[in-house]
Amino acid sequence: MKTLKVNGIIHLFALLHVAVALTCRSLGIMDEIWLTMLSITMVTLIGMRMYAKVELITATVIVINLAGYVLGVYGAKLIALISSYEPLTHAISSFITTEIIGWSTVGFLNLLRKSSSGRTFRNFTLPSRKIRNEHVIWLAAALVIVILFRILLTLLFSEGSDTDGSLLHIISILMSRSGILVIMLCFIILLVRHLRLRFRHTGTAGKSLAVVCFAVAVSAAVAFTAALSGGEALTTRRFFQLFLVTLAIYLICYSIVYMIDYAFAARAAMYAERDKANYAQFQYAKLKQQVNPHFLFNSLNILDCMVQDGQNLQASAFIHKLAGIYRYMLRSDERTVSLKDELKFVEMYVDLLRERFPDGFEVETDIPEEMTMLQVVPCSVQMLIENAIKHNKVGGDGKLKINISVRDRSLSVSNNLRPKVSTGESTKVGLDYLRRQYLDLCGKEISINADENEYKVTIPLI
Repeated sequence: MKTLKVNGIIHLFALLHVAVALTCRSLGIMDEIWLTMLSITMVTLIGMRMYAKVELITATVIVINLAGYVLGVYGAKLIALISSYEPLTHAISSFITTEIIGWSTVGFLNLLRKSSSGRTFRNFTLPSRKIRNEHVIWLAAALVIVILFRILLTLLFSEGSDTDGSLLHIISILMSRSGILVIMLCFIILLVRHLRLRFRHTGTAGKSLAVVCFAVAVSAAVAFTAALSGGEALTTRRFFQLFLVTLAIYLICYSIVYMIDYAFAARAAMYAERDKANYAQFQYAKLKQQVNPHFLFNSLNILDCMVQDGQNLQASAFIHKLAGIYRYMLRSDERTVSLKDELKFVEMYVDLLRERFPDGFEVETDIPEEMTMLQVVPCSVQMLIENAIKHNKVGGDGKLKINISVRDRSLSVSNNLRPKVSTGESTKVGLDYLRRQYLDLCGKEISINADENEYKVTIPLI
């Protein structure tokens, strides 16, 4: 299995299906059980080759059994329209069915793998990407149960059975009691969600025992209710027929619900991991901003000049504002802050910049009081002002005018364009981190609008 690739496994078992179908049909032997065992083995090998968890492999095997049965039966009927030689008809049908089942299994498992990244990838794979003895034991036990169940169904619904005891007749009885099946499906959904949320740390043995006990109890209750509501004589054979078919439907529904729930859970976990990664990147950007040597160097130079000139009161106020700025920046555990707190922080930051550029820029605000209770990402407004200062000429002829306004639950920071003579190309890293934060928090984009006179960035208020 280590050297044989997945596509090799599929093609090999497709040829084995052909060989078994031709041999059994030529000798007059029913090939259903043998083909079922080959299909189960193929799906199991594919799952193990892709390092899927035992639960996923078992669920896939159960669903594939139904798909294989339907494809095999109706595929053979279609091919029989072309070829009248029965062994060849079943051989071709088995080959096509096996290929479809194999590649469908690969596609489904790949879809689950791609929807899982980082830590969530471990939810798909075996813990150490190695097949341990306990995994082999549980997987073997599950597959033996599936095979025995399939054999029991074949024996109980043999070709010699009368019409009233046929598999299709029993299925029709259950389908006519659709209300009971809907209730059973609801129980299955509740069980799957309960096991995932409440028993996520429970071992495989505990979960398997709970699933089996619940399946047997619910299937027996549904079979008994279906028999009584049909007005038929409840014999032991009829009860076991109803019970086995109900149990088969239960297991198929459980497997489908489990895989759907797993896919949604993996997707949610992926988004959660992405949010954490984006937040960590934003925190890193903030950290670099906090220790920005240029800002700190300029602030200390200004403070030194104040001390040298004997401006003790101004120096004290400057120190308090500088301390307030860093205190605010270190609030790293908060994803959002009120706009009111952000504006107080911006005011301190602007006051420090004015000591460096006394007449070089001005900041105007147009924000209704009731809007200040809404939330923003910490340092977002300050970052936009810093970008305006960084990429535009401050001082000289004219002023850099920065306007902060709120319209329709969105905050805009705009400035007139006074490009510096020599400046490096903007990496827009800060804006990119800001965009990811707002997408993660509220699913809304920030917008950037620029023309030859004005540059404006708009962020949503949360």
